[in-house]
Amino acid sequence: MSSTSLTALRENARMNKPRPRAGGSTLKEVVHSAQKLDHVTAYEAAMQQGDGGAYLRANGLYSSLICDGRRQRDAGVLAEKKHR
Repeated sequence: MSSTSLTALRENARMNKPRPRAGGSTLKEVVHSAQKLDHVTAYEAAMQQGDGGAYLRANGLYSSLICDGRRQRDAGVLAEKKHR
């Protein structure tokens, strides 16, 4: 059997703040419309080859960005905006 050590906390004690994921950004990055459209297009191409997850990991993206991008593209929102 392996032993685990647990630390008891008092009821009013604070836990340590969670740290950001290793290699991840500490600040939320802004993705502009043109970039989002590029990511959606590239992700869909990667999905055709079965590499969608690899594309997301390589670019540090979440699938929710792709979902939002698809919705906006299909609604015509991304086509109207241009990155300055």
